[in-house]
Amino acid sequence: MQRITKSIALATVLSITATTAALGQAAAPEGMQAITAKSLTWVDADIPGFAPGMKLAAINGDPAAAGPYTLRLSFPDGYRFPAHWHPMTENLTVLSGTLLLTMGERPDESKLTAYNAGDFLHIPATMPHSGGALGFTVIQLHGQGPFTINLVSPAK
Repeated sequence: MQRITKSIALATVLSITATTAALGQAAAPEGMQAITAKSLTWVDADIPGFAPGMKLAAINGDPAAAGPYTLRLSFPDGYRFPAHWHPMTENLTVLSGTLLLTMGERPDESKLTAYNAGDFLHIPATMPHSGGALGFTVIQLHGQGPFTINLVSPAK
């Protein structure tokens, strides 16, 4: 398996969204954090190797740093993302729409599995995956940072 060894840095995008997420906090008892969905700041996820159209919002933590984080990603209908992997375990919940996902280094439309609102996936570290969205789709990711994306290199 050949993989691109450099990870895609998301620090700038994630720092912007983490800062703005703090501005959208709702009133909550001391020690608790509450953020309303309508106050989230969505930004274009300008990730090399990924098609435009994906957006992200940082909910909690700093995904670019060590420690826990929570992110939301949104995809337009028909969006596809390339095979990639993460160095840390990824926990994913589909909030709306349908997430299409296949495991492995090569995207294979015939092997896509559909996950619907409420479905949860625990994707182990370094497991390559690719997929897309059917309908406008929103997912929530949480795990331990730093959150990085490593593209799978095409076989030579």
